[in-house]
Amino acid sequence: MADRHQVRTNPRIRRSLITYLGAAALVLVVVSVGAVLVGRQVAQDEALRDAERLAQRTANLVVAPLLSDVLTGDASRRPELDRAVANRVRDGSIAELNVWDRTGTVIYADDVTEIGERIPIPDEAAAAIDQGSVTSNVTDKPETGPIPGSTKLVEVYAPLRLPGQQPLAFEIYLDYDRVETTANNLVLRIVPLAVGALLLLQLIQTPITVSLARRVAGHEAERAALLERALSASERERRQIAADLHDGVVQELAGAGYALAAVTRRVEGPPAAGLDHVGRVVRGAVESLRRLMVDIYPPDLSGAGLPGAIDDLAEPLRQAGVTVHVRAEQLPGASSEVAAVFYRVARESLANVAKHAQASTVEVDLGPDHAASTPTVVLRVADDGIGIRPEQLDKRAEGHLGLRLLIDRIEDQGGELRIEARPDGGTAAVARMPVDWVSDPAPPVVPQPRAADDVADGIGSTPPNSGGTPPSPAAAPHSTARTD
Repeated sequence: MADRHQVRTNPRIRRSLITYLGAAALVLVVVSVGAVLVGRQVAQDEALRDAERLAQRTANLVVAPLLSDVLTGDASRRPELDRAVANRVRDGSIAELNVWDRTGTVIYADDVTEIGERIPIPDEAAAAIDQGSVTSNVTDKPETGPIPGSTKLVEVYAPLRLPGQQPLAFEIYLDYDRVETTANNLVLRIVPLAVGALLLLQLIQTPITVSLARRVAGHEAERAALLERALSASERERRQIAADLHDGVVQELAGAGYALAAVTRRVEGPPAAGLDHVGRVVRGAVESLRRLMVDIYPPDLSGAGLPGAIDDLAEPLRQAGVTVHVRAEQLPGASSEVAAVFYRVARESLANVAKHAQASTVEVDLGPDHAASTPTVVLRVADDGIGIRPEQLDKRAEGHLGLRLLIDRIEDQGGELRIEARPDGGTAAVARMPVDWVSDPAPPVVPQPRAADDVADGIGSTPPNSGGTPPSPAAAPHSTARTD
């Protein structure tokens, strides 16, 4: 049951399974139609060959012995010939019979009114006389005129050799209904065999395919769970590193900064300038460490703190001279898990911009999708750089998670992440995810410049070992969302 649920909830596996079943059904229909068409053609060809054999047997066994005597002057054989031909016309074996000579004259026919009639000799009759070939085709216009009660006929020409006579052409017409009946009978034998075998194969393969889809869905779920545990472990490790930095190196440097500030106030002359320079270096180191703490573990990934955390991610690009516009709305109704996913998408997207895009301007937009039918949040990171190729998305072989895993993660939660080219150049990463709002989302954050923090005045307002409680890493300072 769990495997079935995983197949239903995994959109990629479900699409692949539906595609396979649809392709199998399409192949079955195509093969069925092809089998019918080919079967009818094969049946018609076989029926025409039967008609040719019938014409040769009638010519050699029925007409030739009697017509030879009639043409040599034995008139007593004429009634017997007429009866033999009439019997075959009456029982439906043939619809019409004619015998031609090379001049196009009908020297014998089942209809006595046609005997002696001369018309341009058909090419098939000439071929039967000159080359001894047997030909057949379907026609609705007999050379000697319409045949009552028949609209579609099989026409057969065969050579007729009589002792002491010039070569003749023997022509008969058969009712096409006989060919149609033969074709239908053959189709009824061929089609069930071909289609039945394919249907049986599909019935055998479908359970195997569904089972494989379930196994793949199970592996996908396991991989997603492993990824989730890996990301969670990474977050815990980042949090621990940030806490160690804050409670260790940052506090020690802060103490050193306070000591330097106190010494500088008591020293005059050139040594004071040197100490002041050392103090500025220490304060810069503390600022760098605090920025590193924010990069290692964001200060607040709640819905309300997400805009500021995303704005902090843009700081390295700004320092590199890239213009970054951040327009973000607070998402107080979003869960921390959803906020974390959007933060990771923003972090990975901005990292790709820094590494590959060679962009001069980046736009980051975060907020509800008011056009969606259900509550949905959209994050869009767009740059004007050189773009990113699809093969750059998946770098798992190189040991990188990349956007490919984020795409899978968002899809598993019912959302989507698309990497697309912008019409005016560059790349846009657009993530959409449904959200169950706890309350209405807050209005957009008004961009504010970074407030001067305690680093500008020294190192901090609480000297080390003063009895105050040091702030947690999650409370480390970060810039608010703003537009540069």
